[in-house]
This record gives sequence, C-alpha cells and structure tokens, in this order.
Amino acid sequence: MFPALIRLVDDDREFRTAQIFALRMAGFDAVGFESAEAFLRDDDVRRPGCVVLDVRMEGMSGLDCLRKLRESGRDIPIVFLSGHGDIDMALWAVKHGAADFLQKPVRTERLVESCRRLIAWHEAQLRRKAHESKLSEIWATLTPKEKEVARGMAEGLSAKSAAEALGVSEQAVKMHRSNVYRKLGVKTPVEVARWVASADVEAKDREETGALVRATLLADERDAP
Repeated sequence: MFPALIRLVDDDREFRTAQIFALRMAGFDAVGFESAEAFLRDDDVRRPGCVVLDVRMEGMSGLDCLRKLRESGRDIPIVFLSGHGDIDMALWAVKHGAADFLQKPVRTERLVESCRRLIAWHEAQLRRKAHESKLSEIWATLTPKEKEVARGMAEGLSAKSAAEALGVSEQAVKMHRSNVYRKLGVKTPVEVARWVASADVEAKDREETGALVRATLLADERDAP
C-alpha cells in the first residue's frame, strides 16, 4: 500500500501554508492545492489518506468537489472547513459523505486528531477492499456448475442429493467438489460454506451500493445548497 497523504485544498495561501507546516510537524505527509480543480487534476489517487477541503473557494466550491469525488467512485474521507458557520452546508456535506466539519479558525490539535482518525479508517478500508478483491478473483475461477455445487455443500447436501438437484450424475458432483476444494484452497465443507457466505455478502453489498449511489445522485438535484 502506498504511504498516506493529507490533501489540503484551500485558496487562502497563508492558511494553507500554515496548516501544511503544522500537519508535517505532527508527522504527516501533507500537500496543498490552491483550488478544487487543481486537486482533482493533480492528486495521486493511489495514496490513501484524507482531504481537508474548504467549502468556499474561487472557482469550484468544496461541495462541488465532493460531488465530483463521489461520482468518480472515490471514497477518500473528507474534512470540510468553513469560515462562515453555514449549518446547511455542514449538514449537506455530512449527509453526502463528509467525515468531519470544522470551523475556521481551526485548532491544530483538532485537525490533527481528525486527520489521524480518518487516515486509519481509509487505510483499513483499502486493506479490506484489496482482500475482498482477491477473494472475488478466486471465486470467479469457479465455473457456474462448480458454484452451484459449492452452494450445495454449504447447505449440507450429500453428493447424491446435489446430483438430483442439479440433474447431473453423482460422479460429476464429486468431480466438481474436487475442483472447488482445489480452486478455493480449502479441505472441508465448512470452509466452502464460508466462501459462499462471503460471495453472497459481497454481491449484496455491490447491489446496495449501486442503489445508494443512484438515490444520492437524484437527491443532489433536489436539495443541493
């Protein structure tokens, strides 16, 4: 995994310089962007971390930047900054994915605490996704028939019962079972059942995430500040 990075996006040069210095003194790797456009164009998307994002800037606003990030599928956590105390903006930002909201002038200790927490969360999320991606790749090596056999094993079906349910010979089921064990790298039906459960949860998560994104994009058109 690439090292974590804090992105500070703010068009106030003095504020940006001061906060980057403070974050680096706290042990973080931090970089500044003078605009949301520059951040979206030049950011190293491979690096985990968080974004410290001003709400009001020349050009694209912080809220519009949040929309762009969400539409692109990036789940990097965002800390919003505002010198205006706009509660409606804060509520909208949190509703649509902001992880924290701080008012200027910002206490360095509070910003450091928030960034530390969000970096840890993002790194954990990326590790989990990498693990799930690896599991998906392995599960995808099973043929459709092998997946059906694996689900039968998870339900405790005997080879004879599985053969009857699938309309194949008992010998064919045994061959598929052997392939399932080999491809998944397991030795018992209990371990196969864990794989089946993980595959079902992941499929459900993908479906629910897609529905949530669609609903959120529709909501943007109605209640954007």
